[in-house]
Amino acid sequence: MDYQKMMADAIEAQKKAMEDALQRALDQQKKMNEEMGFETTEEDRQELIDEYRQQGEAQIAMMQQQMQMQAAMMENIQGNPMQAYSDVLQNIQDNIEEDEDEDEEMTDEEYLAFVQANTPSAEYAKYLPIGALLIGTHGEPYGTLKLIQDGVYTSEVLENGWGIDDREDALDMMESLLKGRHAVKFEKELKYAQKGNFEKMDEENVEDYQTSVNGITEVLELPMELVDKCTTLYAWDLERIGYLARLFVNVGYISEEEAWEWMKKAGAEIKKNFNTWEEYFVSLLLGRGFAMGVHQEPYAVAYDLLVDNKDFLDTHPISKLA
Repeated sequence: MDYQKMMADAIEAQKKAMEDALQRALDQQKKMNEEMGFETTEEDRQELIDEYRQQGEAQIAMMQQQMQMQAAMMENIQGNPMQAYSDVLQNIQDNIEEDEDEDEEMTDEEYLAFVQANTPSAEYAKYLPIGALLIGTHGEPYGTLKLIQDGVYTSEVLENGWGIDDREDALDMMESLLKGRHAVKFEKELKYAQKGNFEKMDEENVEDYQTSVNGITEVLELPMELVDKCTTLYAWDLERIGYLARLFVNVGYISEEEAWEWMKKAGAEIKKNFNTWEEYFVSLLLGRGFAMGVHQEPYAVAYDLLVDNKDFLDTHPISKLA
């Protein structure tokens, strides 16, 4: 039996499935940006390509490991080698089909069913806007703590994007964000920008600030007054607490109960610093601009939350946060 050929054929099939999924994602990215009036830059495309390729390589590595184990088992099988060979082939094919199914987007009915099945009680639901913008950039629902993405993918995001690979790292990050790690880091830059002292700022920060302001006032159509009155970038840190709480639960670094406790802590700080979600989003987007530059996706999701799905924020106002 040619185990090597069997493995190569299965891997090629998996690669083809991943490339098809990537192309669908690129088409969706372009369509969404066109609807929002954004240009899809090569940087945007490459970020999405890298994300899918990384995910694909991890899946292929797992396939190879599994198939090698199965091949080794077959070498020692007694009695009916042809049936064993057939079983292994079927198992591999099932895995490929399962991966292809996971790459397909949920139907509207499936998405709605997922949200309805995982909507928390009112006691906790009021915290769901925290992290909604960031989780929305990954196509995840605003109204649940539970994620659609699987734990393997979440682990890769945390390890490669955040350097977090265990509970200790997770809790350290949450503590750091609650203390305002980026609000403190960019505090002087924000003050300079608010006073128009651009000559005292890093040139890249000036560009990111001005681009962020354009996005806030032109794309989101929020008043410049909210930008002028923004005195803290703390929302950028607090938003990531809500985002990471969901991811950490998905990989088992914290429990759901712990996640809600972190959301409650973030909510208390939001209530102290912001009166409306519009004020919060201005702080969040200015903070993200300083920290990571300006990209289309967060503005597209912010527009969705503030306009198309405004009922979600209206149902959970800042005034209800503990």
